Amino acid sequence: MAEIASAVVIGGTSGIGRAIALRFAQAGAQVIVAGRDAARGAAVAAECAATGAPLARFIPVDVADPQSLESLAAQADAAIGAPQVVVNCAGILQSGKHVLDQDLDEDERMWRINYRGTLVGCQVFGRLMQRAGQGGAILNVGSLASFAPLSLPSYTPGKQAVMALTGILAAELGPHGIRVNAVAPGYTLSDGLKARIAAGERDPQAIKDTTALRKFVAPEDVAEAALFLCSDRAASITGVTLPVDAGWLVQAPYAHYLRGNPIRQAAP
Repeated sequence: MAEIASAVVIGGTSGIGRAIALRFAQAGAQVIVAGRDAARGAAVAAECAATGAPLARFIPVDVADPQSLESLAAQADAAIGAPQVVVNCAGILQSGKHVLDQDLDEDERMWRINYRGTLVGCQVFGRLMQRAGQGGAILNVGSLASFAPLSLPSYTPGKQAVMALTGILAAELGPHGIRVNAVAPGYTLSDGLKARIAAGERDPQAIKDTTALRKFVAPEDVAEAALFLCSDRAASITGVTLPVDAGWLVQAPYAHYLRGNPIRQAAP
């Protein structure tokens, strides 16, 4: 029996979203892949079908447009009924800058996609799942920025808001048997990061040295956490944001403290 019967993965056309869609397909779920890029979406849906999904379909969506998300929910309902799982993974990144230099047009776009897109995704599918009365799970995708004040003055507050939204929704939807959790990926070796490394814009060893495990997170690592949180194995877990960060959150303060307070080795 499939761990997850059906799933809608919003932002499932690449990176972490693609890995999550494929992992659910491997577990035997029907998978709706949603995103803006039709070519990539169709390719991921085909991968899901080849991997084992009994049904795999791409449905276009623009999370910046609430009506587009409403249409996605209606089309998904027609195709597979109320999904057992919904993943809100669509988002855009930001380059580091100071708060005083933040452009308001960029700020508006970041919030419209990263936070409000997640909010509306939770709303339209939360209502659908609530009406169906069969319970289920919603998974949001946060970031290390959900926990740490990274110098990304629109991205960071948006991801912290996603973590807060996850907790609020967990309390509201819990009585209906709907669990709401989030994952917070660390430095994930996605195609985008690979391209920046290849262009010399990122130092891979320096990035790995910021983690306790001295490694990148693979998209598949996040997908495994997603599968767990959305499955019955996590039946009593709701309202949490789970870091999947190779230990970045513990390594950063540890390394900072150690620099100012070096551990002295005992004399032999």
